[in-house]
Amino acid sequence: MIDVIVVLGGGLKKDKNGWRTTNFDESGDNFGVQGDRLRVDATYYLYKKFSSPNKNLLIISSGGRGQLRNISDSPSVSSVIKKELVALGVPKEKILLEENSNNTYQQLQQLILIIQNFHLKNCLILSNGWHLHRIRAMIEYGPGLDFLKERLTAGNLSLVSAEQVLIDSNPSQWKELIDVALGSVAMQERVKKEAQGVVEIKSGLYKFQ
Repeated sequence: MIDVIVVLGGGLKKDKNGWRTTNFDESGDNFGVQGDRLRVDATYYLYKKFSSPNKNLLIISSGGRGQLRNISDSPSVSSVIKKELVALGVPKEKILLEENSNNTYQQLQQLILIIQNFHLKNCLILSNGWHLHRIRAMIEYGPGLDFLKERLTAGNLSLVSAEQVLIDSNPSQWKELIDVALGSVAMQERVKKEAQGVVEIKSGLYKFQ
């Protein structure tokens, strides 16, 4: 029984309709492409799946203004994710915002407080597949995250790929699109940077703040 789905926020783009999450062909932060709109779509699928057996299921939309905090009109990433989830049909009262974090490590720190404050048992963290290796490395090697490490080891915390959720849920709509995106030069560069981040975490050279 999943008690909470935590969708980690990434980058935002602004177009004529306002701020939104990014597509696979757009740079979402200082490190390249992200494709984090998939996190929103995957969260919607998971909400439909898990809210039937658990009417109290919560979604935590996590992320402050991050690298956009020096832009005066930028919203929090989590508020944009919530807006997009509500547009898909998720009840707004089921989505809680975490707006104090500005990077992945801070999101994990905030998650500890959320789990403890709401007495949550089984937690699912959702992000892009390319992001999960660094998240896992942070939990296993990062300072101050032993609480999450214990949860991960015990099976009360799971890390889930947005791409895999979408392919499993509707392969005809998503598989080819995702395969093409993951094979792009820009995404391969992102994967390399993430892999380097994992190496730095494990070697103690990573800058967490």
